[in-house]
Amino acid sequence: RTAVTMGLVNLAVQAVDGTKVVANAATDRTYDAESLLRLLARVDEAIRELEAQNEGGEEEVTERLPKELASAEALREKIRQAMSQLEGDEGLERINFTDADAKLMKGRQGFVTGYNAQAMVSPLEPITDEDPGGLLITAADVAPDSHDQAQLVPMIEQAEEMTGDKAQVTLADAGYHSGDNLEACDQHQQQVLMPESQRRALDHPYHKDRFTYDTETDSYICPQGQQLTFRRIKHTRGIPMRMYRATGATCRACPAFGACTKDGRHGRALEIGPHDAALRSHRQLMSTEHAKQAYKRRKQLPEPAFGVLKEQQGARRFLLRGLANVSAEWVLLATAFNLRALWRIWRAWGNRRWGRRWPQTANATT
Repeated sequence: RTAVTMGLVNLAVQAVDGTKVVANAATDRTYDAESLLRLLARVDEAIRELEAQNEGGEEEVTERLPKELASAEALREKIRQAMSQLEGDEGLERINFTDADAKLMKGRQGFVTGYNAQAMVSPLEPITDEDPGGLLITAADVAPDSHDQAQLVPMIEQAEEMTGDKAQVTLADAGYHSGDNLEACDQHQQQVLMPESQRRALDHPYHKDRFTYDTETDSYICPQGQQLTFRRIKHTRGIPMRMYRATGATCRACPAFGACTKDGRHGRALEIGPHDAALRSHRQLMSTEHAKQAYKRRKQLPEPAFGVLKEQQGARRFLLRGLANVSAEWVLLATAFNLRALWRIWRAWGNRRWGRRWPQTANATT
């Protein structure tokens, strides 16, 4: 907010991205339902053996067995609680005994037990012709799952709340792409540029985007001029989809049969979702030269910021445990990043105003 007040933040563009940060937890203590069952069986067997030894009446053994039994029974209770948690949460597939909020995620270095740390980054205005500018984190949060899709809108809203203004364009990678996000950004009047994860499919000559919709007949016309009429509503993964289909005879007689569809019995079908119009509009936008050039700036914003956070600020592994604690830790790291950026600017201003060099390290300014 200080940087915004001073007119330093360039809100012509902002970019969001996520990075996997290792949790303060051992990966080998992450279990799924099947491995918990096996672990529970081993613990039950160990408890039976300890109880049998305790009944033997050997004096030296009975002095230490109650402690071992208590420890084993505590572990059994912890396993049962973890199993109940897995059963009660449909989206939860594994649980870590050290940090229950941490998830097994795939990062650049392979699978790790950690968190998905998010950051929205904007460029800083250069204060001199020689100054390359800098970066500022305008929103920071930690997600408990590896997927980025659900984080786009909250990060945009947090950045707008923090800066008090809306960026002209937001850049995001394919991990954030979804029809829901495009609709939400459109309603929020926030332009967003992001590619699709299935970009190769768009090059197919008979991709559904190449079919033209006829509003009068509620039908689609294929590239060969054949009509696909509305048939029914189909639910795919809980989403209502409008099903359009040609006839089998029409498709079998078409010169594109085999390339467009191989279904000679029912013919080519199109499934049109509730966000299809937004998806098509965004594909057209991303095909423009202006969008392509603007999107090239994405790698210049979050990735250098993550590099500083991890290499210079030691953010490769969280020190705390639990989602609330690591979220606070990530915000502190982002705040430190911003203070470093502002310190560099204040030092440059001092050099220019008073004609002298300020100390070269942030510590020396104190």
